Amino acid sequence: MRIDYTLSEQLDTDNLPVKDPISLFEIWFTEAKNCERIEEPNAMTLATGTRSGIPSARIVLLKGFDKRGFMFYTNYQSRKGKELVSNNTRL
Repeated sequence: MRIDYTLSEQLDTDNLPVKDPISLFEIWFTEAKNCERIEEPNAMTLATGTRSGIPSARIVLLKGFDKRGFMFYTNYQSRKGKELVSNNTRL
């Protein structure tokens, strides 16, 4: 049986500390880095897909971020590297 995950309310953007999503991420990331229970606050899930639409996901480490986006390192010959390149992802 499926659980209904729809929200009864929309996200109240009026109560966010900042409107810019990168600035908001910076606040959340700082909180995560300061939390003793989180050992790898820079671990993130990267999801890619083949040209035929088959998805795959794996954990990578966030190396940095700025107004242009998020930075992580990968091997261009790895599965994720090939999927990113084959889908014309901005690298």
